[in-house]
Amino acid sequence: MAPKFIKPLVIAVAAVVLVVVLNPFTIIGATDRGVSYFLGAAGDEVIQPGLATHVPLLGAIRTWSIKPKEFKVKIAIDNNGAISKDNQIIGVESMIYWKFDETRILDIAKMYSEETLKQIIESSVITSIKTIIGGYTIFDLAQNQANISENVMQRLTSTLSQYPVIITQLNVSNFDWSGDFDKQINATMEAAQAVKKATEEANIAEQQSRKQVIEAEAAAKAKLATAQADADQQKIAADAALYRAQKEAEARIAEGQGIAEYNRLIAANQQIEIRMRELEIELERAKRWNGVEVSQYIPLTAAGGVVTLPSR
Repeated sequence: MAPKFIKPLVIAVAAVVLVVVLNPFTIIGATDRGVSYFLGAAGDEVIQPGLATHVPLLGAIRTWSIKPKEFKVKIAIDNNGAISKDNQIIGVESMIYWKFDETRILDIAKMYSEETLKQIIESSVITSIKTIIGGYTIFDLAQNQANISENVMQRLTSTLSQYPVIITQLNVSNFDWSGDFDKQINATMEAAQAVKKATEEANIAEQQSRKQVIEAEAAAKAKLATAQADADQQKIAADAALYRAQKEAEARIAEGQGIAEYNRLIAANQQIEIRMRELEIELERAKRWNGVEVSQYIPLTAAGGVVTLPSR
């Protein structure tokens, strides 16, 4: 009975070994893309996620992950360091995030290896950082870190556009320089602070001087205004006094004219009364007249003169 079970078992084991050794199946993950190879030559089709097969022994399937990758690039403070606009050697650390261009997987399979592309990216990053930093002085680096990262990213994207990779993010994380320059910076900062202090003191003195001038001008203007106000007040008082004098003179003139008119009227009234009296006398004489006109004058021959008779 034993030999009957040995043969099928051997066949099964051989089949399993054959499948394991030959393994014509490959599972491609959701974040991977594959390319089929035959006799070492890449095919012309990108294999999407799922189960794929290849020719046993003569063929294979290779996969590339399209998930972002990262690596750090460091530029040391030495003769290969970045040079600032003011000729200072700058050390830089940066973090790069990148991935394979999904639309160019076949180019990667036929022309590049992952290590080669990584070297190209690293070299391009260093060149881009050195170029951008060359436009800044060492004093401007820290405050322009975000701008530098953005400019390096733009230059790097343009440089790598010919390669099947995509740079998703780049961060310039740190700047460094020599200890000697730190001392120089400290000395410069102290000198700058001294200059700034002197400038501030000069500004304060200037402001105080201006304040004094302004206060003096204000006092002079106030004094002038007071004098003008006094002069105006005196003029107003003089005008008022003149006005009163004119009115008093006019009043006196009017009073004199009134008195003169009163006297004229009194005199006229007296003349009228005298005339009335004369008329009354004439009337009385008329009443007593007997028809004989008697001269008012009687000759006095003896005295040799004239005598005036009383009126009738």
